[in-house]
Amino acid sequence: MTGVARLRTALSVEALKLRRSVVARLATALLVVLVPLGSVGMVALARSPRAVGPTAAKLADYATGDLATTHLLVCAQVLSVAALAAGGFFVAWSFGRELETGTAGALFGLAVPRGTIALAKCLVALAWVAACVVLTVAVTVAASAAVTAASGETFGPGAWAGASTALAAGLLGGGLALPFAWVATVTRSQLGTVGALVGVVALTQIVVLLGGGSWFPYAAPSLWAGMGGPEAAAAVGLPHLLLATAVAPAAILAVRHAWRHLTNV
Repeated sequence: MTGVARLRTALSVEALKLRRSVVARLATALLVVLVPLGSVGMVALARSPRAVGPTAAKLADYATGDLATTHLLVCAQVLSVAALAAGGFFVAWSFGRELETGTAGALFGLAVPRGTIALAKCLVALAWVAACVVLTVAVTVAASAAVTAASGETFGPGAWAGASTALAAGLLGGGLALPFAWVATVTRSQLGTVGALVGVVALTQIVVLLGGGSWFPYAAPSLWAGMGGPEAAAAVGLPHLLLATAVAPAAILAVRHAWRHLTNV
């Protein structure tokens, strides 16, 4: 069996696991439904008379400006974090389940090398999260267009630019989930991986407060999408985004190395 054939076989098996995964189904539904609803809903709340006190202060950035563009701006901000969370939960399941339950021992008897299996898992996870991001942005665009038309406004170029930003932020967030596949491998624990994910999210908040968010890969996409305000978004440039982009391929290399050196214990 050639290397390409082995990878193709591993991909088909991992794709089948994905289709049968309850974790993937729930995460897909939450992304595709809650992110568009939250994007449109927060803008509606920000522009309603009921937004008073602390609520009005938190949503002040969404209270003015082009309606559709603001919808997609919120989508980009939420999706940059939601894609990371969904991807993190999925790789915790995909990589941690077999190791945690002890069924990974069967992998040592397969003709497909363990490094190839790890690569297939990473590629399937990336393809799934990318599809979720595209679908989520498409649903948000459709919902925003409907609300915008009902309000008598237009869905203009600014909204399409916001959709592009949402796609990029979501894809970056999803790619940042891959290092947790390595965490799941070395800890052999789904719960431990989720704990690491929560810890990184908390660390991100601290780094942003200390002013280092633009160079921290887990903060850069959200800041670029405007979560920290216009000034923070302007501080994030191409080098910062390229650093965040490099996390996924580096994680794949680390995961493959870890799986090649797995022991059957």
